[in-house]
Amino acid sequence: MKRFSKYLLTALAFWLLLFLGWEWWYSFPKVRWTPISFPQTQEEKIDSVLVQSLSEYLIPGMAAGIIEEGKVTYLKAFGFENLETKDSLTLQSLIPVASVSKIFTALTLANYGLEKGIGIDTPVNSLLPTGKKLSSEYDHITLQQLLTHTSGLSDRRGIGTIWRGNAQRDLSNLPSQLNLPNLQQREFKYADANFDLIGYLVETIENQPFEVISQSRILTVGGMENGEYVTQWPLDSLAISGYQRTLVWKRIEEKALVLERFPSPSSGLVLSSADLAKILLHLSREEMGIFGDELDWLKGKTDTPAGFQSIVINDIAFIGHFGGQGGHSSLVIFSPELDLAFFLVSNAQDKSDFRKAVAGEVLKIKSK
Repeated sequence: MKRFSKYLLTALAFWLLLFLGWEWWYSFPKVRWTPISFPQTQEEKIDSVLVQSLSEYLIPGMAAGIIEEGKVTYLKAFGFENLETKDSLTLQSLIPVASVSKIFTALTLANYGLEKGIGIDTPVNSLLPTGKKLSSEYDHITLQQLLTHTSGLSDRRGIGTIWRGNAQRDLSNLPSQLNLPNLQQREFKYADANFDLIGYLVETIENQPFEVISQSRILTVGGMENGEYVTQWPLDSLAISGYQRTLVWKRIEEKALVLERFPSPSSGLVLSSADLAKILLHLSREEMGIFGDELDWLKGKTDTPAGFQSIVINDIAFIGHFGGQGGHSSLVIFSPELDLAFFLVSNAQDKSDFRKAVAGEVLKIKSK
């Protein structure tokens, strides 16, 4: 028995050393940045916060923008989009924004609803043509419930999600992949399935691919020339890689992004920081921007547009959305009352809440 225990401990120690060596070998050292000495201007102070954050939170690359009173007053990128090639992250670098995609899916639905005279309380099944209607459970689900994650739908997760072929992951096959909604549990339950179903509805009714509809109705109109809901992954044109902290070492390793379907209205939008700044020019002005009617349609009788999150930073209530998937994290917030917007995109997984921390520090500087 003692001999067996000795062999077992030896084997465990061997595998531990093997794991530590493997993790070290396939990871990258912490990127060290020279701090900005004695920043004086407001811009230099914001630069300093972002540069310091790269080192403090082990972030390979980050871009941030500020929009005030209808003008972009800050827009910069720092760090790398790829640690192996050491290519710099730029304002034109395309980066996945994960659940921030939901904002633009909601705007696409609102634009369609306004054109067709459809209200936000319209039941899902009443919109679908004969032969395309979903099961009777969907008779009692409205567009607003999908937008606010109160439909009773939940995400179907499992190993099959990863290994399904691309053809099976096509948005047009979505109904067969959904869990039936639980109509007895319709409190808030965050699920990507809600927004993917919105994309399926619009695509089915219009008989056009969702990525084409969103492009023409929202992205192009808002000036997002490079933004798109991707229909395959990875993209040949995408140089950026996602990263996360290693388990043991204070180093950085790649973290793959897996999209559940193509396109993914819930999390499949890829865009550049320059494009994101353009569309936030309109959103931050609310009724004065080109998407004022869409935001009103999404509000219904509430203050926060359906499909957006209410986010409090430094005791100030903003409208926006967090995004985090694979090795990418993002944050978009705006306040029509303050006529102010801020965004942050990065190729790092956020397990330390750096998005709110960085936003808080930047907003403190802006308020002085």
